[in-house]
Amino acid sequence: MKKVVCGFLVSILMVMSGIARANDTNEIAKKKENAQWLMHPEFKHSENQWFLFRTKKELTRKPEKAIARIAADSKYWLWINGKLAILEGQIKRGPNPNDTYFDEVDLTPFLQKGTNTFAVQLCYFGNSSFSHNDSGKAGFFMECIADDEQIVSDGSWKVMKDQSMQTALNDAPNYRLSESQVQHVATKAVDGWQKEKFDDSSWLQAKEAGEEGVVPWNKLHRRIIPQWKDFGLNKVKFTQDGNRVKMKLPYNMQFHFYMKLKAPAGKKVVVTTDNYYNINGGKIIRGEYITKAGVQEYEHLPWMSGHEVYFDVEDGVKVLEVGYRETGYNSEFDGQIFLDDPDLMTLVKKAKRTLYVTMRDNFMDCPDRERAQWWGDLVLEMEETFYAMDENALFLAEKAIYELVDWQWENGVLHSPIPGNYPKELPQQMLASVGWFGFRHFVQYTGKEELYKKVYPQVKKYLSMWKVGEDGNVPFKKGGWNWSDWGKRIDKNLLEHVWYYLALKGYAEMADYMKEPQEAQLALDKMQRIKHRLNTVFWTTEGYRSPGYKDEIDDRGNGLAVVAGIASEKQFPVLTKLLYNIRHASPYMEKYVEEALFVMGETELALKRMKERYKVMIDDETTTLWEIFKKKNSLNHAWSGGPLSLLYKYVAGIQPTQKGFDEFQVFPSPAGFPKIDCRFSTVKGIIDFKYRKKSNKITETLTVPMTTKAIVRVPLNAKSLKINGKGNSKKVRKDDSYEYYLLDEGKWIIKIEE
Repeated sequence: MKKVVCGFLVSILMVMSGIARANDTNEIAKKKENAQWLMHPEFKHSENQWFLFRTKKELTRKPEKAIARIAADSKYWLWINGKLAILEGQIKRGPNPNDTYFDEVDLTPFLQKGTNTFAVQLCYFGNSSFSHNDSGKAGFFMECIADDEQIVSDGSWKVMKDQSMQTALNDAPNYRLSESQVQHVATKAVDGWQKEKFDDSSWLQAKEAGEEGVVPWNKLHRRIIPQWKDFGLNKVKFTQDGNRVKMKLPYNMQFHFYMKLKAPAGKKVVVTTDNYYNINGGKIIRGEYITKAGVQEYEHLPWMSGHEVYFDVEDGVKVLEVGYRETGYNSEFDGQIFLDDPDLMTLVKKAKRTLYVTMRDNFMDCPDRERAQWWGDLVLEMEETFYAMDENALFLAEKAIYELVDWQWENGVLHSPIPGNYPKELPQQMLASVGWFGFRHFVQYTGKEELYKKVYPQVKKYLSMWKVGEDGNVPFKKGGWNWSDWGKRIDKNLLEHVWYYLALKGYAEMADYMKEPQEAQLALDKMQRIKHRLNTVFWTTEGYRSPGYKDEIDDRGNGLAVVAGIASEKQFPVLTKLLYNIRHASPYMEKYVEEALFVMGETELALKRMKERYKVMIDDETTTLWEIFKKKNSLNHAWSGGPLSLLYKYVAGIQPTQKGFDEFQVFPSPAGFPKIDCRFSTVKGIIDFKYRKKSNKITETLTVPMTTKAIVRVPLNAKSLKINGKGNSKKVRKDDSYEYYLLDEGKWIIKIEE
């Protein structure tokens, strides 16, 4: 009996113990901390505020995996155990007018068993702009799961205002920029605050402002673009003339300046770039530094851009070293094209440099005056990345597409630049964005048709705001700014008709994918009416001209009509003459004019116009292309790089014929070049093409990636043809000029004797 009772008591104790353990587990689950947005407890809104945050967190072991979600308003730098883990985290607000992005980052390499010290430097812009939506509050948020342990932002963090980072009093940047002129006062800097043994006992407790979802940051959206690429610190030689020290950069870049000085306390150094003095239309970013006594080193956290850097120092300041740290969007130029033409190769090099210097938080028009995501520029930039850059660049385009539709107004209006505070519809840029060369081009080159599910309702809503008469007339829509291009003699009504036609062309494909055949047919019917009107009412003996337009005929709309497929071959002779001789387009619309010549088979004229129009930029010492065909305004402007993609598409002749390069064509148009080399990455793999011509013999070598096919063409009058490869090839069609062959994946050698 005693044994039974004891056994019973043991059982009870075991059950109770199990319950206790379960309760302990539940208690642990209950104790799971939710990360808080942290603020300085005495925060008051003003521009350009900087804050320092610190905490220590204990880990029972070094984690095998520690993925963090970090958000900030507006930028942050993170040190863990004294080592820089994140250089300029966070991208500008926001994914929509209300919400905020977060960074998803791997902190595993920086964490250790035991005590871990986290130090954060926070920059708060405090200013809405053409590329940023100010929330009104500076805040920091972090949530990290390190195996089964948590590291979160909470009330245990300490904070102080960084008095060393101030605002230069004179010459504020123009209203298009959210950034300020940052002045670093070295005498107010807190030395060693990132280090583990720093004493932060005098700092204030950070204020908990609320968990994820709290106003004003609201819902957090994962940043889909990578962290910035850090090219490392480079110390370089400098020249000095009086009080000005000059550092020449290898090319126009985004950079952070570095300097080592010997000086008494209180002396000023003002740092500017050549862009600062060349820009026409707004003050841009510069930096200032106020010295402490003795030898000192300083690296500026905000980024600038330019070819040359000028350090204007006060008397008594001796410059010992200067340098720069290039940073930028984390994507590589893996696309290459070679033609035996030094001018075109210089143009390609400058177009690439222009493209890269206009990529960071977003595609931008220029990195100096605005840093704004204008969608007219973006359509051109996006196409250039398809050929010139690796797949990381696609994320920046995808982000831009989501932002455009998620910033749509309730009434259906789309506008740019976004994110930002310039809520004006530019109707023709919006049509370009949602149409054939915008959303449709992205899907065609990437194969990401699922994007249509996201954007279709918004595109449908926007295009429903436009009306087309039974006669095909598209009433002119002024929007917030009826901008078509820089320059004069702009036939805006003609352009509006063609841009809307191209928007419908893209929308019809989108509606087909969404299984809405009636919508697709409505779009096709509208297109037919517009095309008929343009080819009857607008067509004249000298080209397309809208009724009421009395100035010299415009090359812009005529070129766009060709690439849209509105013009027929019988109109090509008139349009060829017009599009070579009439030159009103700025670099923005110039791409479409040159493309029209390529489409009509006038490759030599297209290249001739390209070289003549861009000659002033080709010959100039600047490494980037300009906003207009004169050396003023922005000297690094995104929309000028259109020739880059045209050379791949038409001279090398490579374009996708099915979405995501499931099939692509290789129709080179060498225009007398005996040698063409072209190589670039696609979502299917690397396409490598070489063209050689000697006398009447042509050899083409083509690598077709796995799971895709290529169509090549051979002149009908060829004397002989050999197609060698391990896969299958077959003739699929012919026309009046060519026979067309379909090639499977693999490496092919095509030999043609004319």
